[in-house]
Amino acid sequence: MIHYVQRESIDQCAQQVVRALKEALADIIACAIAGGESEVARIAQKFAVQQWAQGSCSVFLSPHRLQATGAAFVNATMANALDMDDGHRLVKGHPGAVVFPAILAAAEERETTGKEFLTALLIGYEVAIRAGMLAHQLRPEYHCTGSWGAIGAAAGVARILGLPAEQLEHALGIAEYHSTYSPMMRCIAHPSMLKDGISWGSMTGISAAYLAQQGFTGIPSLFHDESAAQLVAELGKRYRILELYFKPYACCRWAQPAVEAVKWLAERHHFRHESIEKIVIRTFQESAQLSKKAPANTEEAQYNLYFPVAAFLVLGEVGPRQVLHELANPQIRSLMKRMETLVDPQLDAAFPEKALCQVEVYLTDGDRYLSPTMQAKGDYDVPLTSEEKRDKFFRLTEPLLGSAKSEEIFQLVEQLEQLANIRQLTDALPKHSFA
Repeated sequence: MIHYVQRESIDQCAQQVVRALKEALADIIACAIAGGESEVARIAQKFAVQQWAQGSCSVFLSPHRLQATGAAFVNATMANALDMDDGHRLVKGHPGAVVFPAILAAAEERETTGKEFLTALLIGYEVAIRAGMLAHQLRPEYHCTGSWGAIGAAAGVARILGLPAEQLEHALGIAEYHSTYSPMMRCIAHPSMLKDGISWGSMTGISAAYLAQQGFTGIPSLFHDESAAQLVAELGKRYRILELYFKPYACCRWAQPAVEAVKWLAERHHFRHESIEKIVIRTFQESAQLSKKAPANTEEAQYNLYFPVAAFLVLGEVGPRQVLHELANPQIRSLMKRMETLVDPQLDAAFPEKALCQVEVYLTDGDRYLSPTMQAKGDYDVPLTSEEKRDKFFRLTEPLLGSAKSEEIFQLVEQLEQLANIRQLTDALPKHSFA
């Protein structure tokens, strides 16, 4: 583990790995920009400005510059605010939203090159994903992204800081011990602004590396467990960033197979939502536990099974506008009342390796349509194309930045390894306040 963090370089990676890294970076930047419109982002920024004072690190879409920990906290909140950020099936969570803001803040504070930043970001992803896989093996209950993502954030920041081996070991142990070991399914049952512990995990990860640099000590990390040997051995050989999924819709990943299923049916049978008598969703247990009631806020809309399905059928999209501004739409609410859910044993057995769903639509004229078993689009084995990923970037950023500024930022990501200073990227972001 230590050898990997200290020796990794994008110069020695295959081009497909660098391409995957840049696509992940563009995606998480777009998610953070779009997340700036949310109430959770407004609250996080206000809190951070009060608590972390003046610093040198950028906050997305804000004139404020904060200390590195504060900037990581706010930007991580924004990155996951709309639940459109990347994920990995085997960790049941979102590595990018935790590792990117922490590593960006550290890189910006030290004015690293674009290449150094990309290398640290790759390390953060690879360590975080493996930490998540281990954590789910070693711990009995399902816990949030922040609990393992903090370890990846600490690893990436440690690379930026150039920590020696002993301090790097301590950083990983501090991050794990201080991370958010949280009851995830309780948050599914009661959606809130806790957002998978991502903002706190990012703040914890960067804090762990900074503390270790000062001589603060930690426990041996979970990578010392004997079950970690194979995952550690494959570092630098197998790149799990190639296994990321990307989300086309602003809702929990567990609801997205159902959206794909109704999209498949609507495109082939051309029915209107007014003609639907009933929708039956067959899915896996975790998906069935998502809320089904009409949402009162953005979080309840995201951690919901029925809202995104109804929003797609009524409005043809499940994006920022739907989860931020269409919560009281009467047509969406009416359609939600005509849905029911069944847990299918075969679909349940496939989770978490695959998130699957089958939907049956009953029309008022007596017609009935059954979808195939559908997988959430964007998984590494049913990926979004490069063009679809690019379209998502502009779909999320142009409403706030305009087409010219969006194109400028996208091109900076594409050329990032050529940048002499990471601030060339962050300085390009508009500084108007969303508060």
